[in-house]
Amino acid sequence: MLVNVKGCLRWASALALCCAWCAAQATPLTYVVNRDDSNVSVVDVVNKRTVTTIPAGMAMPQEIAISPDGCLAYLSSVWSATIAVLDLGKHQLLAGIPLNQVSNGVVFSPSGALAYIDTNTPRGGAIAVIDTATHQLVRTFPVSPHNTRGMAIHPDGSRLYALEQHRDPDVGQVAVIDPSSGTVLERIGVGTDASDIQVHPAGTLAYVVNRESRQAHGTVTVINTRTHTVAATVAVGKHPSRVAFHPAGNQAYVTNSGDGTVSVIDTASHAVVGVIEVDQTPQHVVFHPAGTHAYVSNPQRNSLSIIDTATQEVHGAVTVGSAPWGVALASNGLETATPQGTNGLEAGSVVAGKPIPISGVWAGLLLLVVSMTALHRHGQKLMG
Repeated sequence: MLVNVKGCLRWASALALCCAWCAAQATPLTYVVNRDDSNVSVVDVVNKRTVTTIPAGMAMPQEIAISPDGCLAYLSSVWSATIAVLDLGKHQLLAGIPLNQVSNGVVFSPSGALAYIDTNTPRGGAIAVIDTATHQLVRTFPVSPHNTRGMAIHPDGSRLYALEQHRDPDVGQVAVIDPSSGTVLERIGVGTDASDIQVHPAGTLAYVVNRESRQAHGTVTVINTRTHTVAATVAVGKHPSRVAFHPAGNQAYVTNSGDGTVSVIDTASHAVVGVIEVDQTPQHVVFHPAGTHAYVSNPQRNSLSIIDTATQEVHGAVTVGSAPWGVALASNGLETATPQGTNGLEAGSVVAGKPIPISGVWAGLLLLVVSMTALHRHGQKLMG
């Protein structure tokens, strides 16, 4: 059998260029909410520049959450009774969802079919449920007679965790909620003046940031999500604000707005293993999907700091809008709809594009090119 070696090599080269183009299209973009400008900066973190801005469609937006497919962003604010919906493909405002009460934050169900909105009503904290296909309010269920301040969802979608704001400064609690029924299953005591909660990628732990207003430094309460008990308390910097987990789950970064630092916590030992100096009053922090960098919003400097997670040092910053607050990342360009039955995902679910690992497609492609090159050379020797 004759093999057109040169044709195969041309095909392999074309495939390599195509894969490289696709990988470039999947480069994550960072979305930074500019509270005073009422817009969102779209930042190319690789080239350290702002690509464009998107009108927020609401006054003083604060928080941003991106749907699992990377197509939509929901904006919320304690100053507005509306949720703004952004189309990230077109970089434009898509819709506004009236809630009749202000909101603290948004989390999406794992499939992206529902969005849960943490709201405060005259009767206390409640969670509004939005159908993301229609952007319509489905239902609202009460959580606490006290106001709530932030929320997180378990990776499998089985539990919601809401921070309760009690009038007693010495009391702090997390309400554990069944999202299907809206029932509060139990409450877990944490530190005071809690400002953020996030669940570990494995779902085994939850970290609660406590500002601890009466003390010089804040703390992080570590919750075992299986037993709903406190596993540890970690001392961090002054007036901590937000926490984010490294994609590998081995570390957590906590922004300390009172001393301009980021505390690095080892999630195995629950101990601070590093402190990174960033800028004045850092707020939100998010990680690159590959875990190579972290990005921190600095409201007083109108900038986004870029941290190299290998060296735990700041490697530059990007100027954004006025008073940047919430930050989120999305990989655009490689979303794929997967019908049910092909790999166990639900029908109509969307898998967000991820950077192609060198051990996967790229390794196979490299092996193919090398093999075809060797075959070409061997054929030349035989014919010579």
